Amino acid sequence: MPTIILGDIHGSTFWKTAVAENPDCRCVFLGDYLDGKDEIDFDAEIANFQEIVNFKKANPNNVVLLLGNHDLMYIEYEKQPLYVDNLHLFQNAYQVDNIIFTHAGIVHRWFVEDFGGSLSHNISEQLNNPADNKQHNALRQVGDKYTDTVGGIFMAGVRELYEPLQGFTQIVGHNQVSDIKDISINGGRIIFCDCLWNERYLKI
Repeated sequence: MPTIILGDIHGSTFWKTAVAENPDCRCVFLGDYLDGKDEIDFDAEIANFQEIVNFKKANPNNVVLLLGNHDLMYIEYEKQPLYVDNLHLFQNAYQVDNIIFTHAGIVHRWFVEDFGGSLSHNISEQLNNPADNKQHNALRQVGDKYTDTVGGIFMAGVRELYEPLQGFTQIVGHNQVSDIKDISINGGRIIFCDCLWNERYLKI
């Protein structure tokens, strides 16, 4: 099945145009559904987010809702009901063969050392089911250039992704680009897709 990948939403309704242009496609949302940058009314953002949740419920097998760093705030601190009541609809990562979808991307060193993951097992299953507090904390890790700490899958930056998970293609949002940006570097491939704000999305 063809797949369309929709970068950070941030209140944008353009996802509906992308879906209408691509019937019978799987849809992967890369997260950050709220906190629009263009002074979008918050009630309108919530209504748009509700439509996305309803879209997932109506198409459970063909719509993937990933979580982003902004979403974690609403889950953990503000307890936004749309997240809390529908948490089972969301996931941290999604994988098809050697293509991995996350909000911000996977740094090789972070996955092996900080998260303690295994390259011989399905990557997304590990990210979706952290085994202990170490892995839970690593998922939310924020990069710090002064301590050489790298960000986890919700907060990895472009600088850190120059050391991508080796042997995989990653499709990510979080780091804003004006159009789809495809980089192969250091044994991995990263496709940056946070360009829905510019009415751009990826189809594979």
